[in-house]
Amino acid sequence: MQRKLTVANLVDRAFKKFGEKVFAIREHPVRYRNLNAGQTADTLTFRDAYQSANAVAAALREKLGVRRGDRVALALTNVPEMGMFFTACARIGAITVPFNYMLKADELTGCISDCGAKVLVTEPELFSANIRKKEAIPQIEHWIMSGEQDQVPPGFLSIDELTDGFTETEIPPENIDPDEPIAIFYTSGTTGFPKGAMLTSRNLLSTVTLSARMLRLGKKDFGVMALPLAHIFGFTTGVVGGFYSGASGYLMRFFDPEKVLGMIEKYRATIFLGVPAMYNMILQCNPEKYDLSSMRYWLSGADAMPVEQIKKIESFGGKFIEGYGLVETSPIISVNPYFFRRPGSVGIPVPGVKVRVMDENGHFLKRGEVGEFVIRGPNVMKGYWGDEERTRQAFKGGWFHTGDMGYRDRLGFLYFVDREKDVVKAGGYSVFSREVEEKILNHPKVFEVAVVGRPHPTKGEVPVAFVQLKEGEEATPDEILTWCSEHIAAYKAPREIRIVEELPLTMTMKVLKRELRKQL
Repeated sequence: MQRKLTVANLVDRAFKKFGEKVFAIREHPVRYRNLNAGQTADTLTFRDAYQSANAVAAALREKLGVRRGDRVALALTNVPEMGMFFTACARIGAITVPFNYMLKADELTGCISDCGAKVLVTEPELFSANIRKKEAIPQIEHWIMSGEQDQVPPGFLSIDELTDGFTETEIPPENIDPDEPIAIFYTSGTTGFPKGAMLTSRNLLSTVTLSARMLRLGKKDFGVMALPLAHIFGFTTGVVGGFYSGASGYLMRFFDPEKVLGMIEKYRATIFLGVPAMYNMILQCNPEKYDLSSMRYWLSGADAMPVEQIKKIESFGGKFIEGYGLVETSPIISVNPYFFRRPGSVGIPVPGVKVRVMDENGHFLKRGEVGEFVIRGPNVMKGYWGDEERTRQAFKGGWFHTGDMGYRDRLGFLYFVDREKDVVKAGGYSVFSREVEEKILNHPKVFEVAVVGRPHPTKGEVPVAFVQLKEGEEATPDEILTWCSEHIAAYKAPREIRIVEELPLTMTMKVLKRELRKQL
C-alpha cells in the first residue's frame, strides 16, 4: 500500500519520477567524498538528493542522536545543503528551523533559545562574519559546517565526517502525521521580536501542490533562485516545490540583479522568484539588453508591486504573477492566475483557502470595504512555537488574523492596502503608507521610499517619508516635499522628508519600519 505523500517521503517520490534529471546547479562547486558519487561538483540530480537525504538522515540519528521532534537549525545561503538537511530531518521526523543568513550571533541566540535547537548547520564564511565564536550560541551542542573537508575549520563537524560510514545507507522515512510540526519559520520581526511559526507537512504541501497545478509547473521548467531559501517563499517554491514538480534551478548564493539577467539568458530560464525591491533593482540594470524571451513567469510576493513596474517587466517576456501570503500561511494565500489576472491585485484565494475581511470589532465587511484579512485553510500554521498566548490571539474567533489591511472586489480578487501596524492615523484619517509610497515612487529621482507615522500632539500621527534617491541623483527634502504637495492629497501627504543613503531591509528586502520609527 502506497504511503500518503508527506515531506518525509517527498524525496522518494521525486527520485522515482525524475531520477537522473538535474535538480540544482550550485554557484560554487563543492565535492563531498561520501555524497553524489560520480557527479560534477556543481550539479545535483534527483538521485543525488535521494542518496544524500538517506545518508545525512542516518548520520544525524546514529551519530548525533537526533530524534523525532528534535530541532535542527540551518543558517545557510542558497546552497543545496538547505534541501539536503531538510529532507534528511523530515525523513527521521526532526524539525527543520531555517534562519536568515544575515542574522548576527545575538539575534540567532534568541531564536535558537526559543526553539531549543541543539544542532546548527552553517557555512565557514557565514560563521566568521556573523557568529564568530561558538560560545556566542551556547545552546548548540553539535556544529556542522558545509563545504569540502579542507575548508572546514577545526572544532566543526564537516559533512564528510558526518556521513562517513553512511554512503550507501537507505532508511525508510518516518510515517509522520501530516499535522505534526515539521518546520519552524521565524517571522521577519518587522514589527517586533520574531515569532516561530510551526508548519506541518500538510501546510507545506497544500499550497505547493495547488500553485504547481495552477501555474502548470513541471520538469521542463528551470528557475533562477536568488530569493533566500531560508525565507518561506523561497523555501516552499525552490525546495519543496522543486521536489514536487521536477523543476530544476540555478542557485545564486546572493542576489545580484545583473547576474540574474545573465543566468536567465544563459539557461533559458522559465521562472524567476523575487520581491518588489528585487524587481526594482533588475529594472535599473537595462534588462532590454538581455534575451528574456524564454521566461514563463515572474513570481512576486512578500510585498505589493507597483503596477507600472509590472508592465515593464512583462514587456520583456513572460507573465508577472503576483501572490500574497505570510510565513504563518506557508506562505500562499492568494495568487493571480495566469489565465485571468488583475494588475494591482494580489489575486484570488487558492482552492481550499478561505479569506474574509473583518473590522476591528470582529464583524465581516462587504466587498470593497477595507478591513483586516482573516484566513482559514490547510495552509495555516499550527501555532507559534512555545507561545500559547500569541497563538490564541492570532486565532481569535476561529480565524487566523493576518494583521494586513485590504479589501475584496466584486469578483473576489484581493487588494492589499497596508499592514495594520503601518497605517498612519492622522487627524482622524487612515493614511495607508503603501498608497503614499507608490505615489512618491513616481518621482523621477526616487529609488525607494518608506512612509511611517511620527507622533503628533494634536493629530495623533503625521506621515513622514524616508527616501532613498536613485544613484547619481540629487534632491533636497524641500524639493520632494513640494512635489508631494502637488501630487498627493493634503491629509495624506508627508509632513517631513528624510533623505537616507539606504533603507534598513530584511532578508527579502522588505523595509524594517520599526527601525525607522526608532529614528522618530
